[in-house]
Amino acid sequence: MLELSQLFKDVKQLPVLPILLLELMESFSDEDVSVEDIAKKIGMDQSISAKVIRMANSVAYRRGKEVESISQAVIRLGFNQVRSIVVAATLSNVFPDTPGFDKNKFWKDTFTTASIAKALAKHAGVNQETAFTCAMMHNIGELLLQILKPEECSLIAMAIETGEPRLSAQRETFGFDYSQVGAELAKHWDFSEVFCDAIEQQLDPLSYEEPSKAAVLIRLSVFASFAWGANLPPEMIVARFPATLTAHLNLNKDGLVEEFEGMIEAGEELGRLMSS
Repeated sequence: MLELSQLFKDVKQLPVLPILLLELMESFSDEDVSVEDIAKKIGMDQSISAKVIRMANSVAYRRGKEVESISQAVIRLGFNQVRSIVVAATLSNVFPDTPGFDKNKFWKDTFTTASIAKALAKHAGVNQETAFTCAMMHNIGELLLQILKPEECSLIAMAIETGEPRLSAQRETFGFDYSQVGAELAKHWDFSEVFCDAIEQQLDPLSYEEPSKAAVLIRLSVFASFAWGANLPPEMIVARFPATLTAHLNLNKDGLVEEFEGMIEAGEELGRLMSS
């Protein structure tokens, strides 16, 4: 069994975040953030800029004339949404490919979960972009394990195929699970408490003295994503949301069923854009 601290002992093995991403993450808690300065910095990265502009011109957001610059994208999408897209695009490029691990599917599923979290946040009166970003990062511990412990992860994948739950397989193999690894990585990167708490608490948020609302949203979103993958209809998925979680959020379910397919489509479209 490993100690969690051992996994983080050799910092040279850990992914290094670009300065742009660190500044964007800090800006979530900065009420005086300069939209113009951030937009200029985003514009200096051609790859990221191209993805943001493609998103602004996608079917979901197209209104009139095509967007051709980051400043136009900010006007169309709003700064908060552009920031979330840039965080998503940058973070998805930070982790290298691992043989045998389907990174594209991983991010497709992650963006679907994040899209659901954003929509649910609106119905719970929670900041939508913060919820989206927390949900987008909920699985980063899984990625780090794939990079640092690929052989063990291959064995875990085989165990999952035989019916063993991922959590129990990880805990039996490592002594900890992806949520603990992800929270530790977020702390290593000096992310704010709202992100660290959401990642750490996601598996059982109500067991904590001060449950993170973002963690509750992640739990509901993962539930919804898996249920959708199992071909359950939206009305059944919403009806089966755990009552303790929806009560904690004071979640207003009105209109959720009608919006559900749109949530999925938005996540899938973002996944396609990020992998292109």
